Amino acid sequence: MSLTLIAAAAAAVAATVGYMAARREREAQAGGGGEDERAARARSPEDAIWDELPFALGDVVLAGTEERWLSGAIVARERGELVAVVFLAPEGATQRAVAAFPAPRREILWLAPATVDSPDEPPATLEIAGMTLRRRARLPAALARLGRGAPAVGNAGIFALYEGGGNDAAVVLASEGRIHAWAGRRIEDGGYERLGGGGEG
Repeated sequence: MSLTLIAAAAAAVAATVGYMAARREREAQAGGGGEDERAARARSPEDAIWDELPFALGDVVLAGTEERWLSGAIVARERGELVAVVFLAPEGATQRAVAAFPAPRREILWLAPATVDSPDEPPATLEIAGMTLRRRARLPAALARLGRGAPAVGNAGIFALYEGGGNDAAVVLASEGRIHAWAGRRIEDGGYERLGGGGEG
């Protein structure tokens, strides 16, 4: 092998070693260079929401013989803490919903759109589709829309949960002078099944 080729090979090796060392240094400065750290940094801030819930945007949820594909969501937080997510699921021309709560709660609310005669402030009691429901929670919440199909809401609103006889339940969301309501039933852990791998896509 000629001296020219030896010198060229040595230069190539030195350049590769230098590049690898510089890359390791950049990764160390960024907080670690392992695959786990890079994967964690690649996750969007919204991904952390799903870690607290029984399912995620993009999942299909089965309750009895009914399936719902969770294509959109309204996320409600109080003082930065996740309090509930109302998932939206298209069924033909109707937009069904499933409400979920962060751990340790594992029950869900299996809901359909409802019309309520309510002022800007969700009242203490409601009558929806023949059900009499009492308000169990009223939270001033920061709101965010994710995915597809979630109704238009402002950055803040009032999130109210209602319960009635048996498993009757409802959610009322008041934001920017508009009321969004869903009514249905509560389903305990074990009464529903998560299908699909989660995530929005």
